[in-house]
Amino acid sequence: MPNHSGSIRIGEHLYPSSIMELSNPTGKYVYRIFIKLLNLYSKKGIIRIIGNNCAPGLSFPELIQGQGISQFEGLTRNCPILVANILGDAKFPDSVTVTAEPFMVVPINENWNNFDDYLKAFSSKYRVRANKTIQSSSEFYVEELSKKPSNEWIAPCAALLHQTLQDKTIAIGKNLPELIHSYKKALGDNYRVFGYFLNGDLMGFISCIVGSETLYAMQLGMSKAVPSESKLYQRMLIDIISLGIENKAKKVNLGRTGTEIKSTLGATPVANSFVIFTRSKLLLNLFNFYLKYIHKIPQFTIRQPFK
Repeated sequence: MPNHSGSIRIGEHLYPSSIMELSNPTGKYVYRIFIKLLNLYSKKGIIRIIGNNCAPGLSFPELIQGQGISQFEGLTRNCPILVANILGDAKFPDSVTVTAEPFMVVPINENWNNFDDYLKAFSSKYRVRANKTIQSSSEFYVEELSKKPSNEWIAPCAALLHQTLQDKTIAIGKNLPELIHSYKKALGDNYRVFGYFLNGDLMGFISCIVGSETLYAMQLGMSKAVPSESKLYQRMLIDIISLGIENKAKKVNLGRTGTEIKSTLGATPVANSFVIFTRSKLLLNLFNFYLKYIHKIPQFTIRQPFK
């Protein structure tokens, strides 16, 4: 993955790590300054992440309760800040726990043999909504891009991903073609990418990882020219859930963001947080200031579509 930065040991487990690179060109001025400072220190190896923000939700480190930054073996003082994404909101010494948007996960009922079984489990209100989404997006032609040569689809998909993310705070770096290529190179046929075409033009895509028990929705890009009434975003999520049912997955992880929309499709929230470890009391005070006055989690309502 991009930004890989060696390994970190916690007890008996060894985890990959990476450097952090945040971006939000349209955010508030103070927020952008904060991000630039983080990136400056991160590129010097001062900030490291356990795992990689380019692959959210795939694995979580097992942190040791009651222990602070000393639990990370071999961590030098050249890296005074370490970030770990965990499930829940546990707190640890020498750290600040920052709540993130939840992962939205659809549990797949073992009695669902196909997509129709999934829809039949909905109450009539949400079944009508799902069918309307499918009807509204029926003009789009779907093609599995990952079966084609990489040079035919990676650059267009990266451009769509850039359009989708340019107004958001992202932590996956700026080289989006390299990011997508690294997924395809590392995962092969288990990384699947679907393109949505209208009048011959690629208007959107969604990618996923097919795991042994979980199907993970990953990157999603969509042209700003896509009309909202086409409900293409919801359609792509529905198709990923359908693929999960087809592959006999036990659950489909739809990722973070879009919490309320994903809940209308049967996804339930799984709480997660970022734990920022540091030996510096000054940095802890700065992170607490950020947590109190800058950091905000979007408000959402969880829907209950199943009967």
